Amino acid sequence: MATDVPLPRRRGRPPADPKILAVSVQEARDSICAAALTLFQQGGVDAINMRDVGRLLGTSQMMAYRYFPSKDHLLMELRIRAFARFTQALARWRRRARQDADALPLVCGAYLVFAYANPHDYRLMFDMWAFENPEAMKKEFGEKVRRQSASWLEIQASVSQFLGPRAERADLGQATDIVWSGLHGLASLHLARKLVFGRNLKHLARPAIRSIMAGLTALA
Repeated sequence: MATDVPLPRRRGRPPADPKILAVSVQEARDSICAAALTLFQQGGVDAINMRDVGRLLGTSQMMAYRYFPSKDHLLMELRIRAFARFTQALARWRRRARQDADALPLVCGAYLVFAYANPHDYRLMFDMWAFENPEAMKKEFGEKVRRQSASWLEIQASVSQFLGPRAERADLGQATDIVWSGLHGLASLHLARKLVFGRNLKHLARPAIRSIMAGLTALA
């Protein structure tokens, strides 16, 4: 007669649920990024190091290395997240346009509001800072090392909506670069505190957006 053979019991903890494990990893990465962003706000890129990230989190510096192989990888993650927040803001306001012609001024306004309200994110995206190993980062991340195209595409979409039928004969890439450079120039001057004679971003935002719209109308 066959008898049931008892299976050996697994010792130790049961295997972790993959879904729970994924959440734990994401939470750890989020905490590390939050600590690194705090350091960046205090002293820029040079202030970010794994030792101080661990100190802020109450862990060893090796904990951060479990989730980011190097400081460069951590900086890249911060930049990607900043661009994602930026793109979401542009897209959210573009979707609010009741008419196509309203999309561009809404997106331009969202751009400048983001720079004003999130200066550290803006600096992470556009300030000139270098990776410790730029070649390795370029090999691993490609074009993402230099820029994130999704935000540029949101501006291009708003330009196309603003121009309407004229967009077919316009150079949309050139038009988008003109819009971006105008907005970036104003935002950068504001963040560098280079606006003079008592002017500030709030004073110049509306006339700057009107000038951009007028320029695009003439260009098309």
